[in-house]
Amino acid sequence: MTSPKTFQVHIHRYDPERKSSAYAQTYQVKHRPSMTVLEVLEDIQHHQDSSLAFRSSCRSSKCGTCAVSLDGKPALACRTVVSGEDISLGPLPRRPVVRDLIVEHRGREKRLGELAALERESTPAALPESKIDYANVSRCIECTVCTAACPVGFTLTELAPTPDLFSAAVGAGIRVEDDSPAMPLEENIDYCSLCLNCYLACPAGVDLNALNAWAKDALTEAGPPRLRNWLFGRPDLLGKAGSLAPKLSNLTLANALLRKGMEASVGISARADMPPYESPFLRWYKKYRPQTGPSAERKVAFFVGCFYNYNDTQTTQDTIRLLDHLGVHVGVPEEQQCCGMPMLGNGDAEGARRRAEANTEVFRPWLEKGYDVIVACTTGSLMLKSEYTGTLDVPAAGELAGRTYDLGEYLQLLVEDGVLDLGALEPVSERMSYHTPCHLKAQQIGRPFIELLSQIPGQEIDVLDTVCCGLSGSYGLKTEKYDLGQDIGQHLFDALDESHPDLALSECGPCQLQMRHGTGLPTKHPVSVLWEAMGQESVDQEVRNR
Repeated sequence: MTSPKTFQVHIHRYDPERKSSAYAQTYQVKHRPSMTVLEVLEDIQHHQDSSLAFRSSCRSSKCGTCAVSLDGKPALACRTVVSGEDISLGPLPRRPVVRDLIVEHRGREKRLGELAALERESTPAALPESKIDYANVSRCIECTVCTAACPVGFTLTELAPTPDLFSAAVGAGIRVEDDSPAMPLEENIDYCSLCLNCYLACPAGVDLNALNAWAKDALTEAGPPRLRNWLFGRPDLLGKAGSLAPKLSNLTLANALLRKGMEASVGISARADMPPYESPFLRWYKKYRPQTGPSAERKVAFFVGCFYNYNDTQTTQDTIRLLDHLGVHVGVPEEQQCCGMPMLGNGDAEGARRRAEANTEVFRPWLEKGYDVIVACTTGSLMLKSEYTGTLDVPAAGELAGRTYDLGEYLQLLVEDGVLDLGALEPVSERMSYHTPCHLKAQQIGRPFIELLSQIPGQEIDVLDTVCCGLSGSYGLKTEKYDLGQDIGQHLFDALDESHPDLALSECGPCQLQMRHGTGLPTKHPVSVLWEAMGQESVDQEVRNR
């Protein structure tokens, strides 16, 4: 009979009565199948150290009292299964520690009482009752895991929006049928970056993205118009202007004097790197002569997105060439608009809904002709897959949501169907590190491109255990949020420095921009690496800018 595997449990402890109140202790625990973190703690308390302090109650993921930090990430101890590998446990961050893994909640309760007592007249805005999905909010078990996972909260204290308090306060609203103000808002809701890390961490599946997006919209409606947010919400408009003469645009945006003027006048940080402009992808596509026609067995409509249309056309050109090479016909609807996330992030949810409705109509005839939809940008694929029907409540977008694939996800299907032969890939010389975008994590499809690129002979890609890059579209470009964005991204910059790669990878264009800004490393979308491993060459930067 095989002996049970033994693993180490490192616990960050705290005892206010000790001279050195904070200390670490390591225990050896025998692993059992389906063993939870709570059972690990109970095993230690019952058989090794009765002084170990932690909370638990329902044991069924309903009370939220057993939340802890597991390997630096918040989790419910009663539902999280351990694998038998060494683990590290500690108290949830952002809460005063009472003892060991027990944190103080009285401050939260006081703050919740203050929020409940807010009056409409004393706050800048209120979230209308009609924008609150009570079936969603009622799932909250008040474990505060969402707040512990919030990247903004790692740096800010007073200004930080706390997702658990927002959910609890909204959930206590008075139900009415009209648009009466149900939840007065504080201005700190503007510091939510819509990264969805709160949703990813929530053990109860509460989706706070819609609440936060519509709260930002209400804040914008109640305040004076701001040119910067209006512009950042329309990257397609900026792209059309910037790509008319991309070299001139980039030189202009690099001018220190002009950037200081932009910071003083509209609030765009002079220290931030602005996305460089290129000749638009759609201009190139009109001249492209595909090998595969619309009669092909597999055909897709390409949702390009603003960044990959105006700021990084290597990604889009490599995507077209790769799929064409594999016998997949790619159509590009020219009437498509911005996905709408930039508007959501800049407080214009109604504008984002209009974009969603427009794109739904643009892609409808393509779906009727049997096309699937692919998206190279993870924010774009998230929007089409879930936010059009969820946050923006566009029922007609249901079929579009069901037939949209992130590019890596679609390429995986081609591997399964024998269309893409990973065994034929050639070695690539660069050492690479990969950052997972928040909006890819939110799709819960894993890391499809890592599974593809890991088949390159002799290739080792360092997959970084990082959270948010800190840029979040245009969030980190704003003067008042630039330092915050850099602080959030510092763990990513440190991880890249430790990894010593030749090239940094991510599907998200803004993530690439932030990685270049924080480390100076060259960056690429993984599809360009895959295209190179297929024995092909990407388009040269100078050629793209002509």
